[in-house]
Amino acid sequence: MYLNSHKLLVVLATALLLSGTLLIAAETDTPANEAVDWYDPDADAPNPVDIDAADTVEAGDAEHAFKQPNPCEGMEEGEYLGPEVCADCHQDKVENMKTSPHGQAADARTPFGREGCESCHGPGMLHFETEGNCIISMTGRYGESVDQRNGICLDCHKSGGLMHWSGSTHEAEDLACVSCHSIHKKHDVTERTAQTEVCYSCHKNIRAQTFRASRHPIRENKVICSDCHNAHGSIGPASLKQFSINENCYNCHAEKRGPFLWEHQPASEDCTLCHNVHGSNHRALLNKPGPQLCQQCHSSQFSGGGRSHIGRFLDYNNADLRSGRSVIAQNCANCHSKVHGSNHPSGIALQR
Repeated sequence: MYLNSHKLLVVLATALLLSGTLLIAAETDTPANEAVDWYDPDADAPNPVDIDAADTVEAGDAEHAFKQPNPCEGMEEGEYLGPEVCADCHQDKVENMKTSPHGQAADARTPFGREGCESCHGPGMLHFETEGNCIISMTGRYGESVDQRNGICLDCHKSGGLMHWSGSTHEAEDLACVSCHSIHKKHDVTERTAQTEVCYSCHKNIRAQTFRASRHPIRENKVICSDCHNAHGSIGPASLKQFSINENCYNCHAEKRGPFLWEHQPASEDCTLCHNVHGSNHRALLNKPGPQLCQQCHSSQFSGGGRSHIGRFLDYNNADLRSGRSVIAQNCANCHSKVHGSNHPSGIALQR
């Protein structure tokens, strides 16, 4: 009985092995040239260039989306043709460049002092031979990465106010230089009348704040973003041009700097503790109405008779109803007018 069972197990194991061998053989018989539906990133053959003829996006207006690597081999090498050849098709851009700092041929530091348009866009021969393709496009039209495009600008612009670009907020967000700048246009983001609209394309919440009742004259272009911020990065908070918020504000509001004989600590610490610099619905750019703003810190001030000094704001603990106090027009600053600090010998309460 035991011998018959052993023979049966051997027969079953042989059958299972034989079926597995047949399945493997069937899989290996698949033709080698059968089409596959997955992309091989290690393939040597570059993808063909497919450029939409209707793509007329100007530099600075294109979305900085990630695209496939540029398939044009040797696009950074070849023969230079000169700006005169470029002008045959791009006369408007060449003429605008000649009136800009980049187009000064007498200055060897500028692109036109070297190879002209090709100083930034690369040698033009391959571009010429491929009917307008295969050149370094600053908008990433042919698959150029943000790092590749920004590297062209950073070859020259890497000092002064640009030294903190690496690690800045805009650099961390993978913004390309042409997301804000366009050297082919006469009115770039550096123009005071055009700058805020460029910034508002991303910072829409700041645009909304400039329509509030109390604001800086941003809409009139008397104050613009770059007066306070360095879009290329800084060592201060929120990309401010100065090391601290107060130092930034003191550029215009020097009378608030001090030092004062009697300091008001919040004012000397951080202006934004009380003010919303881009706009507010309360007077003097305050974050809240005057009494409510002061009560955030001064909520336990008492006066004579056991009455709460600050409680007069709502009269909730005033037993004398004949006083008829009203909350309308009452404000701590009516008496304590020197809220930023006082130099008067008797100004300990910031009243004079």
